[in-house]
Amino acid sequence: MAIRIDRYPGTGVKRGKLYFGGADVTKLAKEYGTPLYVIDETTLRNRCREYRTAFEQRYDNVTVLLACKALTTIAVSGIVSDEGFGLDVASTGEMYGGIKAGADTSMMFLHGSYKKEEELAQALKWGIGTVVVDSLLEAKTLDRVARGMKTKARVIIRVTPGVEAHTHEMIQTGKLDTKFGVPIEGGAASEIVGAVSKMKGLDFTGLHYHIGSQILDVEPFRVSVRRVAGLIAEVVEKYGVEIRDLDVGGGYPVRYTSKQALPAPDKFAAAICGTLKKEMKAAGLPLPHLYLEPGRSVVGPAGITLYTVGPVKEIPGVRTYVSVDGGLSDNPRPALYDAEYEAVIAGRADTKRGLKKYRVSGRHCETDTLIKEIALADPKPGDIMAVFSTGAYNYSMAGNYNKFPRPAVVLVNNGKSDIIVERETIEDLYAKDVMPKRLVKKV
Repeated sequence: MAIRIDRYPGTGVKRGKLYFGGADVTKLAKEYGTPLYVIDETTLRNRCREYRTAFEQRYDNVTVLLACKALTTIAVSGIVSDEGFGLDVASTGEMYGGIKAGADTSMMFLHGSYKKEEELAQALKWGIGTVVVDSLLEAKTLDRVARGMKTKARVIIRVTPGVEAHTHEMIQTGKLDTKFGVPIEGGAASEIVGAVSKMKGLDFTGLHYHIGSQILDVEPFRVSVRRVAGLIAEVVEKYGVEIRDLDVGGGYPVRYTSKQALPAPDKFAAAICGTLKKEMKAAGLPLPHLYLEPGRSVVGPAGITLYTVGPVKEIPGVRTYVSVDGGLSDNPRPALYDAEYEAVIAGRADTKRGLKKYRVSGRHCETDTLIKEIALADPKPGDIMAVFSTGAYNYSMAGNYNKFPRPAVVLVNNGKSDIIVERETIEDLYAKDVMPKRLVKKV
């Protein structure tokens, strides 16, 4: 089946060639080399605006944060900050990148199931706006650090609503059996609210939850709001606390195949905002400031990856393999949780005749399957292959397996291109290696 290229934003075909962000991708590959990550600035900004519009028109007091784990570069953080987004950061490195991008630290939320003491201290020194507390131990540690620094840390508590979203097991984070947060079931979440609200070094303002990723159905979001709203009513009555903030996390999907249905941000906004208003009104409580943290759904569609085709091997009666010059080290997602992608031969992007099925494989010393089966237009060595929807969790998860340097990242905007992350060199790969003197061979 031919791929619906028109279902991927930022793409177009001219004289048979694939364009992305107004740029001929075959020329990008020639200029910058492959593998190559390409980010379309217009698509990225449009996705930011779609989320802000969808939620702001339904809720008076709302802030959208980008989940930086999906894609962290200084340029991307700068663009989304320019679009009015805050940043959801999960490490010292992500905090630092946001600061380098000029992002407002008061609009940063620090996440993580295990934040080290020095990391918490650094967050306070840098003026990070909110720490999302994940356990009682962490709350006690942060309280001690904040009091030692003669300050107060603004915190919200991550809870797990016990909702099993219909997505891959490895990206479900809101069910009862998870390392993240404190479960509502059994009363642990209520207890930690009571404890944290009494800590002198902490300014407790509300709750956070996140139920998973790539969720296509809105119902899990409704159920989660109801369960957390019940917890809010309970702790307000029990402890007399004020819930000023509610962070409903992310989980919104991106299109990985052109046949996949894709709910618009507006649909999720209607479900979340409508349910929250209804539940708070029923409980007689004021509406909290609403936060949400989309990641892949913002940056995913804004990216593609370019590869150069190598050997094409036919095994008669079995299948034909197409090898490309990247794979596991620049996109581990297919190996981690069977992630699906679509691709085209960029120089024959609109060809519908003579398509044959192939398996696309990377060049690492593993099975390294990028795409299990896809129809392609007669791929030949030297062709450029473009893989769609790779803006999220490709660059950010990239590594150096087999000592392959990580690809460059290019930003395109109306046909113009700029390097935003330089390609690693083989010298970079060994820059931190140290040979003990006793092992140095004498010449």
